[in-house]
Amino acid sequence: MAVMLRELLELNGKAAGDGEYEAAYHLLMAALHVVDHAKDLGALERIAQLARDQGAAIERMQPPHPLSRSQAQLRGQTTVFDSLAAHIDAVRLRLQSDEQRAKLHR
Repeated sequence: MAVMLRELLELNGKAAGDGEYEAAYHLLMAALHVVDHAKDLGALERIAQLARDQGAAIERMQPPHPLSRSQAQLRGQTTVFDSLAAHIDAVRLRLQSDEQRAKLHR
């Protein structure tokens, strides 16, 4: 899993660096699934930071990027990076809960 995660994050960095934020988002979502299965809270935080950074980069673009909050709001949607943040929070809470339950049963 560590190799797959590293490869996904490398591709994410390349995609974001090339301005391919749609692909970058999907690569972070794929990485989130890998981290979830591995139950790796440390890697989860790395993904969360990358999502925040890439979402912030989109918000600074002029003219507004199609994935920006302002453009998403015009369509009546939530930006994909905000949705990703919600997914990350849900995974974090579930993993922390699982960790606490495991400690109780030791």
